[in-house]
Amino acid sequence: MKKFLTVGIIIMLLVPFCTVHIKKRLYEKRIENYLIEDMSYPKEAIQSIARKWHFAGLPSYWVNVIFSDETNVVYTYFAHDKDHLGQFEYHTINGSTLSPKQLKHFKR
Repeated sequence: MKKFLTVGIIIMLLVPFCTVHIKKRLYEKRIENYLIEDMSYPKEAIQSIARKWHFAGLPSYWVNVIFSDETNVVYTYFAHDKDHLGQFEYHTINGSTLSPKQLKHFKR
């Protein structure tokens, strides 16, 4: 009986961790496909895609993208609904302020 209880506790601890990891990866792939297939960016144009999660945040999942030709700007994308993918905001890495007109990849 003790063995089953231990296994049950381990499973209860692993399921939330695995769920978060799977959702983060799913959202990253959705955004990557959106940028390459729908927005026609070449794969080389994307320097990095970083999936993010915050326990108490709303939304709790998002993806940060840095483009190769604009390495000082991080663009935030959401992918919660397959039909409503898109860019939400941007910020610079060094904290400087840029207007949307100064950005190469800003979409609204």
